[in-house]
Amino acid sequence: MKRRKTVTNASVIQALETISTEALITANFHESVTEFLRHCQIKGLSKETVKFYEKELKQTGRSFAEIDAPLYELRKFKTDHIEDFIEHQQGLGRAINTINSRLRAGRTFFNFCLRKEYIAKNPYDGVQQLRKRHEVGATYNKRQLKKLLDAPDVTTFIGLRDLAIMLTFAHTGIRLTELTSLRIQDVSFDGKGAINVQHAKNRYARRIPMTGRLKTVLGAYIEERGVLNNDALFINVENQPIGPRAIQDRLRIYGDQSGVSKEVTVNPHAFRRTFCRLKVEAGTNIFVLQRLSGHQSLEILRRYVEIYGKDLEEAIEQGFD
Repeated sequence: MKRRKTVTNASVIQALETISTEALITANFHESVTEFLRHCQIKGLSKETVKFYEKELKQTGRSFAEIDAPLYELRKFKTDHIEDFIEHQQGLGRAINTINSRLRAGRTFFNFCLRKEYIAKNPYDGVQQLRKRHEVGATYNKRQLKKLLDAPDVTTFIGLRDLAIMLTFAHTGIRLTELTSLRIQDVSFDGKGAINVQHAKNRYARRIPMTGRLKTVLGAYIEERGVLNNDALFINVENQPIGPRAIQDRLRIYGDQSGVSKEVTVNPHAFRRTFCRLKVEAGTNIFVLQRLSGHQSLEILRRYVEIYGKDLEEAIEQGFD
């Protein structure tokens, strides 16, 4: 008799699955998260990325506990638990971006557990990210940008430093964490001048040429900064590196002082979005803009093109001559 190519006996299949499951290493959620975070550090992921995983997995673990997910036996996690988690987050009123961030962190964590053979299948398989509106956040118009850049008192060290910071944000589109990681040696004044971003979000260093105004202001600031024991580009009055929180606070002050904050929230990312918007409006090639801004994906930049690109205005008049 010719043998079948597949096993059809349900009891045999169930027995094989039971043997496979029992062969897995018993692991619980919290201990495995600790192991995963250590793995991320050893792998060389940035501090910000490790903090992201730590924060999101901590919140995910709390929600798992509230929906009675099997935290002490990872191998018992099913897709149903992840779907219950999503409904739980929605019930708490969590934003779509927040839920999606936790889904990304959870999927990556369980992929790690799969490689370690703590689970036989990733329960996140088949679970999609929540759909969200593709919007571009608030940007400054040229009037608002001028008011912000005119606000610092450049006759003082703090004012000159703050102008240099805001101008760096506005003329390079740099991220806050990238700016605070800049060192004196990352700024070159040869020729047109350039800023070399060594600690980028995607871990790919990039070179950003300076505008004439940025080169002048940074040159004046660095001269005023002088030679110190540390090489941080931007420092506070105690000659120590200025941190992200302090920079955000300074921007809020200028937002209130200039009145711009009544119209648009003043923060580092709004400067970054404004940089991208102005470049798109000026007709900058999207691939060049990607290299300047350090966006790993073109998806976000395509949104700027769709909203601010001039080709639509030009195309609408065509064919009616």
